[in-house]
Amino acid sequence: MKRSVGQMARKVFWNAYDHLGGCILLNLFWSLLSLPWIAVAVLLLTVGWTQITAGRVLLGFMIALIGVQQLMVSPVSAALWSVTARWAHYQEAGAREFFPALRKLFGPSLGLWLFFSLAALLLALNVFFYEHLSGKLTFPGAVAAGLMVWVYLLLCLVQIYALAFLVREDLSIKEILRRSILVVLDNLWYSLCLALLVGIVLLVGVISIAGLLFVCVSLTGVIANTGLREVLSRYEPENKDEKPKTWAEIREAQNKMAEETRGWRDLWRPWER
Repeated sequence: MKRSVGQMARKVFWNAYDHLGGCILLNLFWSLLSLPWIAVAVLLLTVGWTQITAGRVLLGFMIALIGVQQLMVSPVSAALWSVTARWAHYQEAGAREFFPALRKLFGPSLGLWLFFSLAALLLALNVFFYEHLSGKLTFPGAVAAGLMVWVYLLLCLVQIYALAFLVREDLSIKEILRRSILVVLDNLWYSLCLALLVGIVLLVGVISIAGLLFVCVSLTGVIANTGLREVLSRYEPENKDEKPKTWAEIREAQNKMAEETRGWRDLWRPWER
């Protein structure tokens, strides 16, 4: 699993490096068309910070995360994910494909956005309710609030794969959620590492603001699509009929499996490759 996480991170880096100009252009399209979702995210981040300063840290943190979620599963993000998914599969794709994808995916992605937003909001309200139980219900309320937090964290992990599944195949919302949940439960450590990587990129974007507007959302799309592709490769049947016989064939097979053989030397001295 450690090797697969490292391999995924390497592919993410080189995919983003190879398409840096496209990432910036796509992110600019996203920024211009996502103003309603950005406004909702700013409002929720402000409310979350207010709750944190008032001493309701858990509730404030959840509300702030809901604000970030608005940026991750919006219809505009689905169009961006559609283009970056092609890059994750080492296929050619240009920024001009963004707008056709937006028209095609607007309805299904809007349904996903509504589901995740309402589910997260209900979980946050449940936490607020259970935290304020008093008397004999204080301990059961704390247990119930903790349970809601764990369910919310599961929801965040599922969300990372949801849009990637949507742009990968023509699936219903129910099937997207089912597959995402199964992937998370069967690859929990990998999903946590993927979520951490996504969270770091988004945190840098939110703090810097400029990063969010110019490149960070595109990078998140590359990460999510590459992450899903790598984890699904575990379930693909292997062709055991033909086995490499020479060292040259073995190295060729390994390179084909890795797909990305470049290292740090290729970044600083590409002419040596």
